[in-house]
Amino acid sequence: MEEADRIWDEISSEEIQQMTNQMLGNNTFSFSDCVGSLLHGQMPFSVESAVRTICDGLAANFAEERKMYIYLILLAVIGAVLGNFASLLQGKQVAETAFYAVYLLFFSVLLTAFVQVAEIAENTLSQLLDFMKVLFPSYFMTMAFSQGAAASGIYYQFTLAMLTIVDYVLVKFALPAVHIYFLLRIANQLSERDMFTKMAELIHDVVKFVMKTMFGIVMGFNVIQGLIVPVTSKLESSAVIKLSGAVPGVGNAISGVVSTVLCAGTLVKNAVGIAGVIVVLFYCGIPLLRLVVSRFLFQLSNAVLQPVSDTRVVACIGAMVEALKLLTYAVFVGCMMFVISIALMSAMTSGVGG
Repeated sequence: MEEADRIWDEISSEEIQQMTNQMLGNNTFSFSDCVGSLLHGQMPFSVESAVRTICDGLAANFAEERKMYIYLILLAVIGAVLGNFASLLQGKQVAETAFYAVYLLFFSVLLTAFVQVAEIAENTLSQLLDFMKVLFPSYFMTMAFSQGAAASGIYYQFTLAMLTIVDYVLVKFALPAVHIYFLLRIANQLSERDMFTKMAELIHDVVKFVMKTMFGIVMGFNVIQGLIVPVTSKLESSAVIKLSGAVPGVGNAISGVVSTVLCAGTLVKNAVGIAGVIVVLFYCGIPLLRLVVSRFLFQLSNAVLQPVSDTRVVACIGAMVEALKLLTYAVFVGCMMFVISIALMSAMTSGVGG
C-alpha cells in the first residue's frame, strides 16, 4: 500500500480535479480522495448521497421545465378548438389561419424545448471529451509503471484516435444531424403534402447506423489490442524480474522490489481507471436520466393530447420524442465507449509477469 501511495503521489491530479469540479460542481467529488480510498480497499462514495444528488437534479430539472409542458398542452388544446370548431362559425380559411397562428406559437415553444435539451446532450459530450483528455495522460502514466512505456504509448495513441472519432462522429455529425431531422419533421407538418418524411427517415437511419458502427469498431479494436499488447508487456516484465533475480547475492531482493513496484503500479492504474469511470457515470447519469424523463413526459403529453388535438400537433410532439431518443442514444454511446474502454484496458493489463 505504501508503494502504491508513493506512486500516486508522484502523479499530478490537479487538472483532473479542476475538470471534475467544472463537471460536477466544486467540492462535490474529490478525485484524489477517491483514488486513495480505492487504493486502501474502501468505498469511495456514499450510495445514499449519490441517489440524493440524482433525485435533486431531476427534481430541479422538472421544476424548470414544468411551465414549458403546461404551455405546450394549452397551445395544443387551443389549436384543437380552433381546428374543430372555428370552421363552423367563421369558415375554413379563417380557421386555418387561426390554426397556423397557434401552430407557430406551439412550434416556437417546442423548438425552444428541443434546443434546451439538445444543449444538455452537446455539453455533456463536450465536457466528457475534455475530461478524458486530462484523465488519460495520468492513467497511462500509471500504466507505464506496470506495463512499460511501450504498451502505455500504444494504448495512448489508440485512445487519442478514439477521442477524435467520438468528437467528429457524435459531436460534429450526430448532434447536428438530429437537429436537421427534428426540423424536417416539424416543417413537414406545415403543408398538407408529405414532403420531408423520407428524408427525415434517411437521416434517422444514417445517424443510428453510424453510431452503432463507430461503437462496434472502437470496441473491436479495444479487444484486439487488449489481447496482444498486454502479452508483450507481460513477457518484458517477466524478463526484467528474472534478470534482476539473477544478480548474485542480492538478486532475490531486487526481484522482490521489482515485483512490488509492478504490482503497486497495477493497483494505482486500476484505482485511477475506476475513479475515472465513477466520474463519467456520475456526470452522464443525470443528463441521461433528464433526457429519458423528458422523453417520457413528451410521450405522456402526446398520449393525453391525441384524442383531442390536431394530428399535426401530435406529429410534432412525436418528432420531439424521436429526436430525444437519438440524443439519449448519442450520450449513452459516448458514455459507454469510455466506460467500457477503461474497464477493458484495466482488466486486460492487470497481470504482472512472474
